Amino acid sequence: MNLQPLLKRIGRGASGARSLERHEAAQLFSWLFDGLLDPAQVGAVLIALRMKGESVDELVGALDALQGRQGRIGVEPGRPVVSIPTYNGARNAPNLVPLLACLLAREGVQVIVHGVRHDPGRTASAEIWSALGQQLCESIGQAEASLQRGAPAFVPIDILAPPLARMLGFRTLLGLRNTGHTIAKLLNPTALPACLRLSAYTHPEFDLLQRQTLERLDAHAMVMRATEGEVVANVRRPSKIDWFSEGRWQTAVEGQSVATGGESIWPERDARSTAAWTAAVLAGVNSVPNSIAAQVEAVAKAARASMSIPSGASAI
Repeated sequence: MNLQPLLKRIGRGASGARSLERHEAAQLFSWLFDGLLDPAQVGAVLIALRMKGESVDELVGALDALQGRQGRIGVEPGRPVVSIPTYNGARNAPNLVPLLACLLAREGVQVIVHGVRHDPGRTASAEIWSALGQQLCESIGQAEASLQRGAPAFVPIDILAPPLARMLGFRTLLGLRNTGHTIAKLLNPTALPACLRLSAYTHPEFDLLQRQTLERLDAHAMVMRATEGEVVANVRRPSKIDWFSEGRWQTAVEGQSVATGGESIWPERDARSTAAWTAAVLAGVNSVPNSIAAQVEAVAKAARASMSIPSGASAI
């Protein structure tokens, strides 16, 4: 194992650094996932990539390395399936990812939510999930059982992909997000290429990077501007959502065509208040926000369509 040549390539600053080839990135991330790098080396790699900016080859190589190191949730092949990553949580507005997941499950979609259990200073989706009285899946088998019952499955990343969870944990030490947060949003938690991956961006450069990576993977995916980092439509501004399938992008939701609002009383952002409000929506007491309703309709439609499209898409 010789890290120095790779680190010299990516660590020479924004002007001098060069990106790794796909196979080189796969090797580097294999060392990282397998715990073969000491903390100083891991920090150097993550900061270098953060400063340089990841390339498509580096992201795909990292996903290659994750193969065999992540769980694969068994799904019913004949039913549409959606992957919802949740790695940010709420800072200012209520986190409505659990509402999105539950509404999609009601549409007959197999819904897999994966993310962190906690996020300091934010309200994580997992905390709202627990406040709703729902159990987090502590094994792949539990996730499969939830899907068989027609319920969404929330799988913490430390269960789905422990090596990736360890990499995400460096955020606490370094104070910065890293490449792990990007690949976590792009991974397929199943072995089914037709799984529809929902992805979101906060900064414009990540919009292009995610789209190019999903194109390289020939994935079925939907991309939108994030709501506080999450893949849920914003209830206070129009949310445009694009769908990638059969090698092309198309607009699934024209944001400006969806009136914001739909509910005049919003919950506080803490887990208990958000869960109570979400439960009231699911019970029909509160109305579904217009933008969320439009997203559910578009995602369910795309997920069903993905099941019927022959594809060489990768399950990475």
